[in-house]
Amino acid sequence: MKSKTNMHQLAKILLIICVNLTLVLPATAAYFETSNNQKITTKIYNNIPNLDSDIIYVNHNNTEGPWNGTLECPYQYIQDGIDNAGPCDTVFVFNGEYFENIVIYKSITLKAENTETTIINGQEYGTVVMLTTSYIYITDFTIKNSGTNLNNAGIVIHSSYNNIQRCNIVNNNVGIQIYGQNNYIRFNNFMQNTQNAHTEKTNAISKNYRDNHITEDNNEDGIGDNPYNISGNTTKDNYPLIHIYGSIQNLETQEIFITIQDAINHETTETGDTIFVKSDTYHEHLNIEKSIILLGENSETTIINGRNQDNVIEIYTNTVQINSFTIKNSGNDSNELAGICIFSNLNYIRNCNIENNYQGIILKSCSEENKISKNNIQNNNWNGIYLCPSSTSNTIITNTLETNAYAGIAIVDSSYNTIHHNNFINNYINAYDNSNNIWDSGYPSGGNYWSDYTGNDIYSGPNQDQPGSDGIGDSPYPIQDGINSDHYPLQYIYQEEDTIPPIVKITSPQNGLYIRNRQLFPRFLQSTIIFGTITIEVDASDAHSGIKHVVFYIDNHNHEKHIDDTPPYEWTWGRTPLLDIHKYTIKVKAIDNAGNEEFDTKVVKKYF
Repeated sequence: MKSKTNMHQLAKILLIICVNLTLVLPATAAYFETSNNQKITTKIYNNIPNLDSDIIYVNHNNTEGPWNGTLECPYQYIQDGIDNAGPCDTVFVFNGEYFENIVIYKSITLKAENTETTIINGQEYGTVVMLTTSYIYITDFTIKNSGTNLNNAGIVIHSSYNNIQRCNIVNNNVGIQIYGQNNYIRFNNFMQNTQNAHTEKTNAISKNYRDNHITEDNNEDGIGDNPYNISGNTTKDNYPLIHIYGSIQNLETQEIFITIQDAINHETTETGDTIFVKSDTYHEHLNIEKSIILLGENSETTIINGRNQDNVIEIYTNTVQINSFTIKNSGNDSNELAGICIFSNLNYIRNCNIENNYQGIILKSCSEENKISKNNIQNNNWNGIYLCPSSTSNTIITNTLETNAYAGIAIVDSSYNTIHHNNFINNYINAYDNSNNIWDSGYPSGGNYWSDYTGNDIYSGPNQDQPGSDGIGDSPYPIQDGINSDHYPLQYIYQEEDTIPPIVKITSPQNGLYIRNRQLFPRFLQSTIIFGTITIEVDASDAHSGIKHVVFYIDNHNHEKHIDDTPPYEWTWGRTPLLDIHKYTIKVKAIDNAGNEEFDTKVVKKYF
């Protein structure tokens, strides 16, 4: 029991330390520029708890009580936490949706566990959060759904020297209404409000995001080129954010940045860190000189747009990973410009859409052992992928290269690269290679799909010398301007993960009477009656990975009678015991090369 109590105390101490560290602000006073470029002093209450301060905990899941604001017995409602806090105390609110309208009348810190998931919801009634005294610090909440009266808002401030940071202020009549002065409003997101902000006096409002502010960012610093005008007086946000605050984060350090390049360059970003980028359009040109992972939220909606200038992304160090972006609109005035330009080794580009650039991807001279996979590389103004001289040992697999103005892939004086399981669709020429490279992965894995391939698929086997289709062309696909060929061109568009089962059907026997393997009266009998030996014939096909084999069973699925791995798939069922039950179920199972299975059955009566 004592050990359990000690563990609770240790957990409490650790949480208190973590919360306190997140509340530390660097100074108690700061200078901010007004719209007239005059500096004003704003006192920032730093909320570093003194020895007499406490942390009051609130958790909406504590519905049964008791409630005393401790970690073990948190208050259920935020207002109860405020009412029971002392000066300089911190009210820490755990994740959840709190349906409240709160009034803060004490100089305290109100901190949420997570901006996205700690929500104060006014349910379209009144003001959601009201501040009536000074030196209040609110951070990391979503504050939403005020009433619709003129004086209703997400936050109303009747005092001075308060600090509102890192909050989502959403779907209110007015996002924030300020009657005091020298308040500090920074790094908040104002979205879907009827009016985002109104202030009667001068306040320090800077680096906030508004969903209705349209502006350019020509210097790519994440700050809009035009200020945001705030109604009420001459106050402006001179540094409006282009993207929602929190869109770019280092997942290892939890730090938030306002541009992708800032996140890469920051001194705390180290080798192996992941920079996560939420869905939006980012007008940036990235220069990557650290071995980081750059991860987009969604390859369709996380867009890096080069605005028709220069290379969109340049990689100068090894072991960089780029995953799940759309990368578009490089410059077009030089054939050296691309969506991604790689000057190094061992990098991995995957699951990206690379489109409307001059070149999609360029592997510069002497770049080696890079991997490019699962990308859609399309509608680029020259090549989809271009390998410069001496780019060797690179792997290009499972990409779709479509409607690029010249080649899907062009290789110049670069050998020992591996290219297979790609889809080449309607490029001017699908591939160009004057060197010595590998364009397939052997049989039965196959090579690439070529939209202009005109060969047949009548035969199967590694030498295409056995009857029956296997999804691989019978003749090689020659790569233009060299000695290379795809020896096993795919007949169908390649899908890396084949989860589709094959098609299988018993074609014989069908309804009718069979005597010595010959069908009689097929139109008159609605059942199948067999006398003597019968050949069971099966039609099996798989458009993706091909048929591995067909297994034949009689009644018992656990005991195969025959396995046939070459078409036509068939097995001759011999005589049965004279005194047997005569009614049987023929079962056949087709298995494709990806391991997917499908069955067909036929109930028959068989004698002798």
